[in-house]
Amino acid sequence: MALVLLSAKSMTRSGIRAVTMRQVVVVGLVCLLISISSGFLAGMAVGQRIAPIEPEVAQAVTPDPVHEKFAFSKLGEMAGRLIKLEADARSMVKKMTALESLEKRLTEIQAFKGVPPAKALPGGANSGGQYYPARTCPGVEALGAGKAGEEAVDATESQINCLRRLINRMETAATQRRAALLSLPTRQPVAANRMGSSFGNRSDPFTGQIAFHSGLDFSADTGTPIHAAGGGKVSFAGWVSELGNVVEIDHGNGLVSRYAHCSRLVVKQGEVVTPGMLIAEVGSTGRSTGPHLHFEVVRNGMFVDPVQYLSLDPQVAGI
Repeated sequence: MALVLLSAKSMTRSGIRAVTMRQVVVVGLVCLLISISSGFLAGMAVGQRIAPIEPEVAQAVTPDPVHEKFAFSKLGEMAGRLIKLEADARSMVKKMTALESLEKRLTEIQAFKGVPPAKALPGGANSGGQYYPARTCPGVEALGAGKAGEEAVDATESQINCLRRLINRMETAATQRRAALLSLPTRQPVAANRMGSSFGNRSDPFTGQIAFHSGLDFSADTGTPIHAAGGGKVSFAGWVSELGNVVEIDHGNGLVSRYAHCSRLVVKQGEVVTPGMLIAEVGSTGRSTGPHLHFEVVRNGMFVDPVQYLSLDPQVAGI
């Protein structure tokens, strides 16, 4: 069980690829729990149904009351452990299912960044490689291998504890990826119904000549709230000649969002902002023909179309 998870995870870019093996975990745990339970039940049934052949023999093998009490106590303890194992297994399967669903959404969202998701081999594709024994947790044998009764339960508990640690690490990796996605500038910065100029070449409003427009324009009244499109740190808040009052937010990994022509700045350089936080108000400062927000996204020093990020808002909001 843990073996499959480790080997599946070690060669992938993501930290939570192992969740696709949850069917193996379910089948292994259920089969082992059923076999152990059946063994105990069968033993009880046989012990109750076998009648003594001769009185003398029956009297000779009459169990010690102390030993009998201990045996039933042990049986109750084992039954309790089996019930707990089943509950633990079900709980972990639910967690793995949730992680699998989250991994699918994260992979879909990261695709636009130019990182292609892992592809499965087509049916019948050739494959190979040197054989290595499957990996398990240190000091833990394969699930119930060559064991029965209490030893099998002990082995299963060790494997489940190992799997629990693996799932905790996968949840940590998923949380880190979720936090990274929340820092992307995917939220629309103003609640505007009317878009102005889009990203790309356009007729310059002042000269009438074809010129490159480095962002998106949102037409809005002066004083309309401007919100951070994603989480990050304010790298600049001040005046830039043609852009007027500007706020720049560093989202990490070479990604910056810029909010220009503001009438008022609410945040200062060095402040940490969260997605949707109020950072400024719409205005018409700088080189502007009227109140609007000029919104830019810069990735590794290059202007990119903000629509690439804003279109992800419904997906990121759902993670």
